[in-house]
Amino acid sequence: MHLNKYLTLILLYFVINLHSIPILQSSDTVQTTSIYNPEQNEGLEGGDMVPQPFQKSLTDRGVAIKPASSNRWAGGVVPYEFAANITANNSAFIVAQMRAMENLTQVNNTQCISFRPRNASDLYFITIFNGSGCYSPVGSWGSYIGTRPVSLMHGTYSTCMVSGIVQHELTHVLGFYHEQSRPDRDSYVSIQWANIDPSQAFNFVKYNDSQVDVEMTSYDYGSVMHYEWNAFALNSSGPTIIPTQNTSAYIGQRIRLSPVDILAIQRYYGCVPTPNITTTTISTTITTTLMSSTTTTSIISSMGNSSTVMSTTTTAATSVIIDTFWKL
Repeated sequence: MHLNKYLTLILLYFVINLHSIPILQSSDTVQTTSIYNPEQNEGLEGGDMVPQPFQKSLTDRGVAIKPASSNRWAGGVVPYEFAANITANNSAFIVAQMRAMENLTQVNNTQCISFRPRNASDLYFITIFNGSGCYSPVGSWGSYIGTRPVSLMHGTYSTCMVSGIVQHELTHVLGFYHEQSRPDRDSYVSIQWANIDPSQAFNFVKYNDSQVDVEMTSYDYGSVMHYEWNAFALNSSGPTIIPTQNTSAYIGQRIRLSPVDILAIQRYYGCVPTPNITTTTISTTITTTLMSSTTTTSIISSMGNSSTVMSTTTTAATSVIIDTFWKL
């Protein structure tokens, strides 16, 4: 009798907790049936962008920070260190994504950007730690002396250890904001304001041409920097962003840098020239960027059905962690 009661309790516990058990976890995708996205951290601009410590908030300006001269990493080199709470396996995975980004963005077999362990003489570097979500600074923060925190969480039911999420956060570090902040975004997507949590509406602000540098690239549905279709939704089963130029386009992929992401990084760091308006052929780029659902689905199917990381885990107050870092 006692054994039957014990087995019943075990079964009941399993049923109650079944909804939050990860059903897929690999180096490229993690899928759960819950609703928490670690890239959407309350109190951070865009959900995952850390403001400089002397700013009250980010002054988002679109895809790439202006002026580039004070926000690019010198020589395209990003020194990094790992905090003690990053495991050896996760640090190896993060470094593998750094190498992948270096390989993807190289020009004529020459690195355009690079990541290396910090030296004792480095004044400016990022600190990668296992925090309460996925978030990072945008750009080099110029001559600021202090910690530049990059949180890449890894927990039981949620993780940032997904190839495209790590590359997304490191692309922020290189100096890039989210794709849907571009000044021309309303020609490519429709923002569904009625389904956006009013307290998170600021994450969908659009910026004008005097504030942004889009590096003469066209709008990229396939960007690793694009929000997913239901980002910050009141009703997560309904969209907050609908592609309009290509209604079957998949947005929010977290697999790897897209061809346009690569080109933007190369241009931002001066590895390839940025053409002027008279020499740019946007039509050829649009062909690349308007990813159809068929094409994208086939890519994702080879690596898993979803690159969105979700969990029932409650996010801790990121501001507390960030404030702690400012004191280091």
